Amino acid sequence: MNRNCPSDDALSALADDALPAEARTEVLTHSARCPLCAARLAELRALHDAFLALPAVPLQVDLGARVIARLQAEAEPAAQAPRATGWRARLLSLVRPLTAWPLALSPYAGATAALVMGVWLGGMLLQVEDPQSQAWPPSANVTLVAMSLFDAVPPGNLCPRADACGPIGSSR
Repeated sequence: MNRNCPSDDALSALADDALPAEARTEVLTHSARCPLCAARLAELRALHDAFLALPAVPLQVDLGARVIARLQAEAEPAAQAPRATGWRARLLSLVRPLTAWPLALSPYAGATAALVMGVWLGGMLLQVEDPQSQAWPPSANVTLVAMSLFDAVPPGNLCPRADACGPIGSSR
């Protein structure tokens, strides 16, 4: 088969007599000239004839009616459920609307809690502490000392190269 040959779908539709008249004549003229397409069409027609020769087997059960009957049987109890009456039904009718709104607001509550904690923790990082209130070290700002752990070279570590820690080799 080459690029000009019709597809297997077109040949199969021709064997099943499912092609429109214009496409049918086009595929027939091509298959008369192309031996590959003629052989494939002959195979598909033989397969079509073999399927037609099979005996028709009637089904013992109407499956569609069974499925519909089951669906209706399962739907009926839900549709015919008895309604609750009395003081309990009135109490439940008052409580149900109240339980729906907290669930709707829970994403907003979570976002608000995250923002409040972020502002609170960020404020703790920026808080400048009074040097006189600290017993040790007497003149160092504790926040700056704690933040020096996040420097390129934390206190107590070795410099990776001579110019990384300062002109002398160590700025500490």
